[in-house]
Amino acid sequence: QKMINVTKNIFKNLITLEMANNHMGSLDHGKKMIDEFFDVVKDYREDFNFAWKFQFRDIPTFIHPDYKDRMDIGYVKRFTETNLTEAQFLELKEYAESKGFISMCTAFDEKSVERLVKLNFQIAKVASCSSTDWPLLDTISNLNIPIIISTAGTSIKDVDKIVSFFQHRGQQNNDNDNFAIMHCVGEYPTKKSNLELNQIDFLRNRFNTVEVGFSTHEHPEDVDTVKLAVAKGVTMFEKHVAVDTEQFPKN
Repeated sequence: QKMINVTKNIFKNLITLEMANNHMGSLDHGKKMIDEFFDVVKDYREDFNFAWKFQFRDIPTFIHPDYKDRMDIGYVKRFTETNLTEAQFLELKEYAESKGFISMCTAFDEKSVERLVKLNFQIAKVASCSSTDWPLLDTISNLNIPIIISTAGTSIKDVDKIVSFFQHRGQQNNDNDNFAIMHCVGEYPTKKSNLELNQIDFLRNRFNTVEVGFSTHEHPEDVDTVKLAVAKGVTMFEKHVAVDTEQFPKN
């Protein structure tokens, strides 16, 4: 299928499927995920845009040398064992685009931003944990593609700085609408009592010229939270997805 033309209006009715490391380091499993979710979304393409999101970490520099062999640390073990080569990431990206998905990527370090550009991703994402990594934000702000920033755990003082920073960069580039922010809670899964959905209203009122989305981490069986977010005016969502097989259980 023809690649979707990504413009600043892409934030409207955008549903992002977050693969994260759920490809499990297997190219075939990654493609299986894309195939299965293509079947899920294919009947809704007239009303929504769907993106596949990947994550880039430059493992040799992202993991401190003193910890690179510490397989007893969950994140070190997972990031190391599920790492893909650049060629494999490119193959997965192009496979997703061939199915009509927009390609999106979270870069966790400056070297990964270089890879994001090299592989020609259509949207850049900043994870909540990187939202105040100013050298990274400075690098990403120079990209000529839409940018989405999640805000879990980010103080309102810092969110103010982030929005101001990207607005001023947009003025310099004559494109002040090329970024969006997302309400997010860094709990997996997020208990209903911790969803803080009123934060959506707060962010939309405070930054009324900025698109505000919702990066969801609620339990997979919870079908009410997204409905409430839609009622609050959200049209841009992100959700982690996985496919359960005998070889690879859901993360």
